[in-house]
Amino acid sequence: MAVRARGKILYINFRCYLPDGRRVRCDESTGLTDNKKNRKAAEAKDRAIKYHLRAGTFDYLTYFPDGSKAKYFKKPTSDLLFSDWWNQWLDEKTIRPNTARGWNSTYRVHIGPQFGHRPLSEITEHEILVFRKTLEGRLQGSTINDKIIKPLCMALYRAFKRGLIDAYPCEEIGRLDELPVDINPLNFGELANLLDTLKKKNRPAEHDLIFIWSRTGLRPGELCALEWKHVDYFNAKLMIRQTMLPSGSVGPPKTKHSIRDVDIRPEVSDAFTRQEQRTGLMDSYVFLTARNNPYSDPYLRKRFRFWLRLAGLSYRPPKQIRHTFATLHLAAGENIGWVSRMLGHASPKITWDRYYRFIPNLTRDDGSAFETEIKKQKGSKQVATKNK
Repeated sequence: MAVRARGKILYINFRCYLPDGRRVRCDESTGLTDNKKNRKAAEAKDRAIKYHLRAGTFDYLTYFPDGSKAKYFKKPTSDLLFSDWWNQWLDEKTIRPNTARGWNSTYRVHIGPQFGHRPLSEITEHEILVFRKTLEGRLQGSTINDKIIKPLCMALYRAFKRGLIDAYPCEEIGRLDELPVDINPLNFGELANLLDTLKKKNRPAEHDLIFIWSRTGLRPGELCALEWKHVDYFNAKLMIRQTMLPSGSVGPPKTKHSIRDVDIRPEVSDAFTRQEQRTGLMDSYVFLTARNNPYSDPYLRKRFRFWLRLAGLSYRPPKQIRHTFATLHLAAGENIGWVSRMLGHASPKITWDRYYRFIPNLTRDDGSAFETEIKKQKGSKQVATKNK
């Protein structure tokens, strides 16, 4: 068994047993071009295959799902139920624990009752579209798209790539129209009122929490999971490295772009210093409840409702403080690239699409901004002429 090059592609040679007991020679392509880095990766794969062959745990389809001998290892499509494939597919997939729990919940409530008892090969595009239509009106478009149809189609696509079904039934299924993100932020006056109320009601810890939150734009889970080791006073940065999941456990942030360093201004640093005097020696978490436990999503929602009622403000979910950060900073003229980076968006376009109507200059649709600039340019030229 060895790694060798055939043309520009690296291949792995080995011998294994087919399901019927025959021992055959395999010469499988890695799909990698022959260079130093890829050869090292192919040799690592070769060692892993050798180990599993010795241990009797070698699974051909795990290493070569589209290999030359794959047809001998694949189960007949009529024998594999969607429920069995769902469990196998999810076991193989690397996803966040919270995502796995959400998809399993979706499977139990929606996908399983509809498709779990069906053989994979019998699931058609028509059935998926009819299934989706039954969900419309009961659930939001974004929920149907991302939490139900997306994992269903991902599982079927992997079955297609694995050769378990002859056609991918979701090929022509597009996304449902989605309602725009519900943005109901606090304005400058409402935010000032909320902070003043918390200060007057002698709630300094809660005042500093809202103050810090409104100046950093963290997601609620990121705020709850914030630890003192993530507060870098020297570089004036807040290192976002984890989030509090709805289950109460700590996990990685929402996306890879969510792992970021947030700038903290001197006023925010002062608020952290005050908070450190309260909780710095009590626990690793920055914000603690009255019982000295880390904030959780349900607790934050309950307290946030109370704070808004205390200030005489209409209720909105805690995430609106994140929207408040974005809208007020953009309204104040901050650079949209900086705001996008603080929020952990993948690109400024996402920030632009979500908050464009809150940028004052974009509210002009009568050409006045252009005319104002032209007048400024004419004025500067006239001044220059007089000076000559």
